[in-house]
Amino acid sequence: MGVGVGRELVAVAAGAPTPGNDDEKPQAVDIETGKGGGDADTLSQAQSSPTLERTDTRESFNQQIGVTKIETLYMVFGRGWKLVLLWASIALIAYVWSLAAITTSIYGAFATSYFGKHTIVGTIAVLTNLSAAITLPLLAKLCDVFSRPASLSLATVIFTIGYLLVAVAQNVQTVVAGETLYSAGRTGIYQIMHILISDMTPLQWRGLVLGAYSLGFLLNGFLAGFIASGIALSMGTGDGWRWGFGMFCIIIPVCVCPSIGIMFWGHARAKALGALSLASSTYARRRVLEGENAAPKRTAWEMTVYVFHAVDAVGLALFGFSFALLLSPPTLEKVVKNGYKNPALITMYAIGGALFIAFCIWEWKFARYPICPRRLLNRTFVACLFVDTLHFFSNYITDAYYNSWVYIVKPPWSDRNYAFFSNTYSTSMVVFAVITGVALRFTHKYRYIQLFGIVVRCIGEGLNFMTASPSHQGDGNFVAAKIIIGAGAGIVVCTTAVGAPASVPHADLAIAMSILHMVAQLGGSVAGAISATVWNTNVPRNLAKYLPDTDQATRDKIFGNIRLARRTKPHDMVVRAYSEAIRPLLIIAICTSVLAFFISLFGKEIYLDKSHNDVERHKIIAIRKNTETTDAVIQQQVKEAEERAAAQLQEKGR
Repeated sequence: MGVGVGRELVAVAAGAPTPGNDDEKPQAVDIETGKGGGDADTLSQAQSSPTLERTDTRESFNQQIGVTKIETLYMVFGRGWKLVLLWASIALIAYVWSLAAITTSIYGAFATSYFGKHTIVGTIAVLTNLSAAITLPLLAKLCDVFSRPASLSLATVIFTIGYLLVAVAQNVQTVVAGETLYSAGRTGIYQIMHILISDMTPLQWRGLVLGAYSLGFLLNGFLAGFIASGIALSMGTGDGWRWGFGMFCIIIPVCVCPSIGIMFWGHARAKALGALSLASSTYARRRVLEGENAAPKRTAWEMTVYVFHAVDAVGLALFGFSFALLLSPPTLEKVVKNGYKNPALITMYAIGGALFIAFCIWEWKFARYPICPRRLLNRTFVACLFVDTLHFFSNYITDAYYNSWVYIVKPPWSDRNYAFFSNTYSTSMVVFAVITGVALRFTHKYRYIQLFGIVVRCIGEGLNFMTASPSHQGDGNFVAAKIIIGAGAGIVVCTTAVGAPASVPHADLAIAMSILHMVAQLGGSVAGAISATVWNTNVPRNLAKYLPDTDQATRDKIFGNIRLARRTKPHDMVVRAYSEAIRPLLIIAICTSVLAFFISLFGKEIYLDKSHNDVERHKIIAIRKNTETTDAVIQQQVKEAEERAAAQLQEKGR
């Protein structure tokens, strides 16, 4: 600040040869295995109206109902207040989401310091990234199995419960549990809104809209300083951060409800009018079959079993537990007795490794609906996946401790100025994400812009490394480094968010974006584990080196509380201890940014036009006129679509 039961053959229709789309004959593809099964054109049908958002309905025969529902929104809304209300509600969510993300990132360090446990920041970073990584594919699959608003509702509930737990926490364990939950919910909301935007925008406008979605960071980047200093940081009790978390338990649900309500209303109208038949030949044929009592609905138990397999519950559980056990020990090494000699940490590694092997075997051999279907792994998606992962890795290798380090290094800064600086990166990223969106709209290409963004980021990381030297710790160096890194990040994030999902059909959009975000979050977890190990090893050692006259108990207190470290004398020795501790992390950030540049060279250029994606060039996004969304017009088109479906079924001998 990017997705039915059984192994049925489906048709993934590809459009005519275009830039970035190989000249191949469309094939029917098994939605599970990706294996071919015939000519996809046999499953196509004529479009009932040229003013729908697609020029024809060649599509996956097994397109899930959540995808079909979202494709009907423009059919039943048309131009006017309904569409304006939908986009306004999305903008409202974007604003409050950014406010929550900015302010609570400031409060987090003070919450752990309040309980004298600032050293577990690395553990929290690992757990929050893991919880987000596990939740993303789950919510994405629920988007497809049920609907976008249903998944958004679940994410909002998780978000609210997490914030509530932190607000009422009486110990650091509750803070960790709350941050783990709200990170999953907050990241889930972010992903679902990105999925919605990608659902409803053509390729040429998608980057600009995604960039605009983050504009709230600009205003909130300045407001957060006043909010944080006025509400959370200035209270004499030291626990004002509780109010900072608690207020979003009310604000977020209230602001998300309008978007959920209007989408549910749109889905209900589409279903009542039968408009789902216009978006999906699958649905049209099912309606015909149900009329002949040939397609009975699933029972509650059958639906439960289906959802269990569809979300790959076993795979997600194995994934989450394995990486939690593998990545937590480095963050706990300084907390548990005897460090790595403690049998508990050794056991965590052993069980985590075994569970990871079990996860790989399950996904390879047994999962009906794998977390990452092999059909997604085209070269463009894979390149964007690695670039995004390395981007997150570069962020999180320093992110957990960077603001704490700056807070200690810069005691003259007020809490308000510190909050302003903390938001320099996000503000810069948003500005350049919007600029990148404009560039994508008029150049119709993303790849070379992505390469340029990575180069900019590398320059920023180099300047950031210089600030680890006390002689280069002027205010201007800190600010310039974060602005340049943010600029590169904004370009990379925008181009990746457009390029990766553009390389897959709409039926796979949600899961593709979840994989993009999940692997990136996993990269962040790995980075968090590494940074925790480096920080928890280097800082105590450096404090002992530069504060030899201070007793061990006092040094431990300094290490556990950033407010105490900020005012400890001699302060120049404290600065040196912390600066030398973070230097290796800044070097790693440079190296991973350079690696991202070479990986991005393997991606393929995609021409950004009015199409929804590069695979299905026949799917064109367009808003219908109000005269084309009346009940009578839609019902007539539904009748024609279902008559064609019945005729096609009759030809197949059904």
